[in-house]
Amino acid sequence: QVSELVQFLLVKDQKKIPIKRADILKNVIREYREDYSEIVNKAGRTLQEVFGLKLVEIDTRRHTYILINNLPRAEGQNLCRDKDKEKTGLLLVILSFIFMKGNSVKDSALWEFLHLLRVYPGKQHGVFGDVRKLVTEEFVRQK
Repeated sequence: QVSELVQFLLVKDQKKIPIKRADILKNVIREYREDYSEIVNKAGRTLQEVFGLKLVEIDTRRHTYILINNLPRAEGQNLCRDKDKEKTGLLLVILSFIFMKGNSVKDSALWEFLHLLRVYPGKQHGVFGDVRKLVTEEFVRQK
């Protein structure tokens, strides 16, 4: 039950879906309800020891959980390459644009928007390289 719960929690966290006690009981623990606390505690320890994640209850009334990165931060070290930060910045700008337009935009509207930012799909960008390929392949693959 513990390993099944760990897998369930990781999948929920990866999909950015809130983790609810009711879902845990219904989908994982089922007939072992009396052992709920013990199973959750062991799963929490496993998440910490194996993945460096901490299971935190963020709403005690609704029994909602999230996973938090609990690994120590490496002081003075940049954990993310600059190119990754820049790509993430572009991705956040694109996702914000899509969100502001009601969670859906036509390709042409997105390219118009990026054109305003002087990011052109047909030209090689100094930081992002082939922007069209980055957006249509890499970002789409990452969902």
